[in-house]
This record gives sequence, C-alpha cells and structure tokens, in this order.
Amino acid sequence: MVSPPEGMLAGLTVVDLTRFVSGAFATMTLSTLGAEVLKIEAPQGGDPYRDQGTARIGGESVLFMTLNSAKKSVAIDFRAPGALVAMNALLAKADIFVENGRPGSLDRYGLDFDSVHDRHPQLVYGSISGFGDVGPDARRGGFDLILQAAGGLMSVTGHDTTGPAKIGAPVTDIGAGLSCVVGILAAIEERRRTGIGRHISTSLLEFSLASLATLATAYLTTGREPGLLGTHSPTFAPYGAFRASDGWLVLAGSGSEDMWHRFCEALGANDLVADDRYIDNASRVAARDALTQDIQKTTSTRTVDDWLAVMDAAGVPAGRIDGLGEVLAGEQVKALGAVQELEHAKAGRYPVVGAPIRVDGETLPIAAPSPALGQHTRQALLAAGVGVDDIDSLIRSGIASEPA
Repeated sequence: MVSPPEGMLAGLTVVDLTRFVSGAFATMTLSTLGAEVLKIEAPQGGDPYRDQGTARIGGESVLFMTLNSAKKSVAIDFRAPGALVAMNALLAKADIFVENGRPGSLDRYGLDFDSVHDRHPQLVYGSISGFGDVGPDARRGGFDLILQAAGGLMSVTGHDTTGPAKIGAPVTDIGAGLSCVVGILAAIEERRRTGIGRHISTSLLEFSLASLATLATAYLTTGREPGLLGTHSPTFAPYGAFRASDGWLVLAGSGSEDMWHRFCEALGANDLVADDRYIDNASRVAARDALTQDIQKTTSTRTVDDWLAVMDAAGVPAGRIDGLGEVLAGEQVKALGAVQELEHAKAGRYPVVGAPIRVDGETLPIAAPSPALGQHTRQALLAAGVGVDDIDSLIRSGIASEPA
C-alpha cells in the first residue's frame, strides 16, 4: 500500500457537517486522500448511525465505523445559540465545509453558503441533497431508496413478472458522494489560483440521471421508455444473465458483429447467425426475449466454469454471478488490496473496504478507525484558537462534549 508520511491532501482541513451515507462517504474519501476531517456531531448521541444498523462489533455500529474511518470527532451542538463562535473558529482554519442537509436547513444557524462565504471566502463549500438545491422538490428529503425510485433507476431495474426492484447497494448515495468530491477537488485547484472558494452542490437525483445518461438520451430522441430490463440491456443483445447447469453467468456477445459471430461459434449455435430475426444488433434487441430463450437452451447444458473457459478462449466477455462472500474472498479483490483491517479501541480488529482509488498502482491506506464521540473536541477547538476557558464553558453548558 501507498504509505506517504501525510497524504496527497495533507494540509487541507474539512469541517464535516454530514450525516447518513452520501455525505459521510464523501468526507471519508477526502480523509483517505489525506485531508484532516473534523466530524461535527451532536454532544448527546452523536451521529445517528452510531446507534443504527443491525451489524455491530464490540457494541459499535458497523454502519458508523464503515463510513467514518480516519475522521476526528468534534462534539458540538451547532444549533445552540452559543455554538456559532466556536463553529466560526473551526471554519476560519478550514479549507472545505461539507453538509448534506435539506437545502435551506442551515440558514437559521448562519451556516448556509452565503453566510459562510461572507465570513470565510476561502472555504470551498460542498452540499449534497436528495433532489438538488433549486426547483419545486429542493426541500424534499431523499434517501437512496427514494431517489432510485424518483430518479428513474427503478423504472429500468426489475422484471415484468416481479415489478420494479431497488439496486441492492446505495448507488445514488455513493455516486453523489463521489461527485461532490470531484467538484470539491476542482474548486480547491481553482482556489489555489484565486484564493476564493466556490459552492459545489450535487444530489442523488443528478447522479441517478447521470447513471441513466445513454438511456435518457435514447428516450429523448425516440420517446420510447426502456421499461424493466431485468439483467439485460435496451441497447445490445445478447447482453445479460443466462442460467448454466449449476448457476448463473453473464454474457456480452454483442460488442460488435464479429463478437456476435464468435459468441455463436463458442456457443455451438451457428444457426443463430443465419436466423433472420437476429441479423443485426437492432434486430436482436427487438427479438430479445426469443433470443434469450434460444441461448438459454444451450447455456443450461453446461456448467458456469465450462462456459467461462469457452468464452474466454473466444474473446467474448463473460462472468460468474458471485455472491458477496465469494467476491470478497476472491483473488482479484485480494490482489487489489481492497479490503483493509483497522484496530478500534472498543471493537478490536475489523475489516473495511477502502476508497476505490489507487495511486501509482497501490491501494490508499485508511489511516485510522472511526473515532469515539467527542474524541477530538478539545484538540480541534484549541487548534482553531478557542481559549481553554471558553472550551470548558462550552462543555459545562452541554454545547460541546468530550469523552469522560
């Protein structure tokens, strides 16, 4: 693993006012890249994910530990009237501020972009919301499930027999988080030249639309809804999942007409090439159901391993549909170093999946486990120039807290 003394974003400080998956993933990515991330948490209870989720290690929430590695916990109630001075002190020393509340929800606390920019023009301000920060739905809340539905993903995911289906992983959360990071890093580069920060905003809806880009353009030009696609494609055929004698595999035999011919030869079904219904890709897409049945008759006669070997020899992309346990235990994942182990004070050693970024061919290490609530409150406020007496006063009043 890459183990520089500091990290590529060393020297950058992030004030993290995020909760839930999208914002937490964005700031964790910044921390993995070397930024110091000060996670602002409520003194009573902290981040909601500290007590949520069904998986726990040593009494600690796996949900929280997964999304908050290498951050510093600053327990301060930013909503309290006496908290703004401390928040301003932290922001004055920071480079990046990230939040993922509903648009407008921070106005009353003086932590909206306009107010923060007036006081701290150097800050790059990142916002993630469900539906975006303008328009009639801007103030609607939106978790990944809601935006997979409202953003169109569920309209193409699922089967006619079972109805729309949610993608199992929180893809719009993760995608919006990474989109925010991309925008923030671009704004940091611009700030290097101008000295002035920008407001970077993204949303789960916008990432959903970006994911549907080719389908959306096709609809806008043809007016035809893709419909529920199951494991198949609206653009290519064959391109989907097929049953073998001992499991399932995916086959992409449609990258070109040459590939289609090689696919049919490997399948031992050259009669498909001569079938007028399948004369070109557009014809095969139109006759996808019949084509799928014809291919299925053959794939069901041999094992997944057999077909993978045959397709690999023919240069046709193919893959096994693996379970999560098989993926995580696989040699490719091991070679990438994607799973790392961290040592937590209460939970002990536990595995996490690292950021999907490699540098000079090496995996970026996660520098530290998730923090205890308020573990870095005093340290962060002192570094921001808040006096000892003022820190003690904030703690006595319950506006801030630190571990006993």
